[in-house]
Amino acid sequence: MLRTGGAPANPEIQQAIEDLLREDSKFDRTEYRSSHRDHLVRPVELELRDEDETIVGFSRNISTSGIGLIIQAPINDRTVAVLKITKLAENDLEVLAECRWCKPYGKNWFLTGWQFIKLKH
Repeated sequence: MLRTGGAPANPEIQQAIEDLLREDSKFDRTEYRSSHRDHLVRPVELELRDEDETIVGFSRNISTSGIGLIIQAPINDRTVAVLKITKLAENDLEVLAECRWCKPYGKNWFLTGWQFIKLKH
């Protein structure tokens, strides 16, 4: 529940947060999405298909056709992986997906766009 009242925001902190949100908004406008995405922040494990490696990251947004992930390792375009998306009440969602793009997202972080292929059963 959101509390009302309390101390007013520090003007410097308020400006810094507004700058972060404006920066994030500009970043979203440069993406070329094929469908609407909703914000969803969940832990995600990437099991790279042709390698014996797991990368841990978290989701940024999701649609019925794909997902944006933030990870600490660059991924080559066309890389195929099983994405294990954390569910809060059930078993994790496992889906086979292909990396469509990867770009720097701050120091030592990368934003990646993944297109879903099929559910892993």
